[in-house]
Amino acid sequence: MCLIIQSLLRSGKGSFSIEKCSAGDWVFFTGFIIVMLSIVYIAVKNNASEQALKIKYGNVNLVPSDLVFEGKVLRNVLALGFGGGWVAGALGLGGGVIFNPLLLAMGVPPKVSSATGMYIITFSKIATCLIYLLYGLLMMDYGLWIAFWSSIGAIIGLKGANWYMEKFGKQSIIVLCLTFIMIVSTIGVPFFGALDLKKKAENGENIKAFGSIC
Repeated sequence: MCLIIQSLLRSGKGSFSIEKCSAGDWVFFTGFIIVMLSIVYIAVKNNASEQALKIKYGNVNLVPSDLVFEGKVLRNVLALGFGGGWVAGALGLGGGVIFNPLLLAMGVPPKVSSATGMYIITFSKIATCLIYLLYGLLMMDYGLWIAFWSSIGAIIGLKGANWYMEKFGKQSIIVLCLTFIMIVSTIGVPFFGALDLKKKAENGENIKAFGSIC
């Protein structure tokens, strides 16, 4: 929400606007960082207190695969959230490509890790779409076309995975699908990125130059 408000102010479409990289812009960005860190702190404290109560009263509603937010597990979860989010945003990768394998490595069941990854990236993608909309860069027809077929694919995949697990009692199909998607993304992102850079180089653009963040 803070990033959306900041983008709206930068776009100059409201009654009040701020210039990018101005003092007001940096103050707003600093406030955003403080708010995010505060939310993380409150969320961790709430989860830790709830889990402490469950453990105190005989591991109520706790299963062996649950992540207990303390010690090394807590540090890994925080590193996963901040590091994975930064990598996904910087490289343009889907958050699930980063979060799902790491959650699986921490012992989270495939179905839970997949659902968690999708839940995490939902909010970031909504914010991204709204920011593109504010700057007039969102292609609605293309987005709706992709959203339609993505929804169809998600429904078919969910129904198929549930049928497989009910029939065979295993979650290996989810692990295989996540592995396949990760491999395709790992190969596809640099490949198409290289094609885009080649096209820009052919058009005379300086692909070696780094632009200012302002």
